[in-house]
Amino acid sequence: GHIYFSLKDDRCNVSCTFFRGANQKLKGLKLQVGMQIMAFGGVSVYQPRGTYQFNVQRVTLAGEGELRLRIEQLKKRLNEEGLFNPERKKSIPFLPLTIGVATASTGAAIQDIIRVARSRFPGVNILLAPCVVQGEGAVKSICNAIEALNAPELNVDVIIAGRGGGSFEDLMAFNEEAVVRAYAASTVPIVSAVGHEIDSPLTDLAADAYAPTPSAAAERVIPVRDELEQTLDDADYRMASALNQRLRNVKERIQRVASSGVYQNPLAILKHPHQRLDWTAREIHSRMQAIHVQSSRDLDRFSHLPMIFGRELDRHSRAFSLLAERLDNYSPLGTLRRGYSAVRNEAGTVVRGVSELKADQEVEILFAEGKARARITDLQENW
Repeated sequence: GHIYFSLKDDRCNVSCTFFRGANQKLKGLKLQVGMQIMAFGGVSVYQPRGTYQFNVQRVTLAGEGELRLRIEQLKKRLNEEGLFNPERKKSIPFLPLTIGVATASTGAAIQDIIRVARSRFPGVNILLAPCVVQGEGAVKSICNAIEALNAPELNVDVIIAGRGGGSFEDLMAFNEEAVVRAYAASTVPIVSAVGHEIDSPLTDLAADAYAPTPSAAAERVIPVRDELEQTLDDADYRMASALNQRLRNVKERIQRVASSGVYQNPLAILKHPHQRLDWTAREIHSRMQAIHVQSSRDLDRFSHLPMIFGRELDRHSRAFSLLAERLDNYSPLGTLRRGYSAVRNEAGTVVRGVSELKADQEVEILFAEGKARARITDLQENW
């Protein structure tokens, strides 16, 4: 039907008519109170009242409203394409060794991720692919960073891609089609970590998982090492207790069989009166057969206990060895053995950044197989 509304700003108010023949061209756009629009048409006079009114012929959204409409249209198209299907999503690894991060190198997001990683699982590898997250060049930069972290030689287990909070316009790069498709195309499991309170970006739908902030994303993918160690200790205790209880039960059953009257003194049946001899013989024979069958079963089960215990012990030994190897890889010496080095100043303190060095300073460089002394001749930040 016809639509009647008013257009107003801080200076004026104009009554508008949008007749049925013209408003059928809205194509799904629903006019709402507070919406910013651009209206095209002409002025006419409403003769019964002698007032002017604006006859609208065409309406388009203005400002943020236009962006939101474009996002909704893209969301609908990509959803129909199947880009957001749950079946496409990959599982996040339980214990990632290397975490790729696609975000700005100078923003708070990377600092939050590093802080959470150090507190939950010290030693986990963080590989940063720096990118522009808003403004000109952001779309291409984000796509290139995600593609770079998918390189097989990097052995990245999971990717966190996003940024800290910002205005609706600041987050627009993560609603662009190319970026959304880059998330969906990642062969490495990827977590969307765009800081927001109300409007979720389309990358949240395309990613394998999402979090409201970069720090929450780090908590999503990085387990707490102390909790893992406690879980292993609890599992080992329960297994040992169960095996010991099973062994005690089998021993008790064998002892009961061995202490039965027939096993202790089988000739005692000859003391019974002659008239009961046949009945007693049959009774004893029947009981002996039952005891023999049960004893054979118990002995057979008991004979398998060492094999069962050994198999369980081997399995848990391998699990503990794997965990020990991983923990060793996360140690400082393990890091050095992988080709890295560490720098210490004259006081023996590890240097964590260029800002802690000065020209002509003597330092000590630590390698896995030894160490060397050097003098700082040049300093460069953000190489």
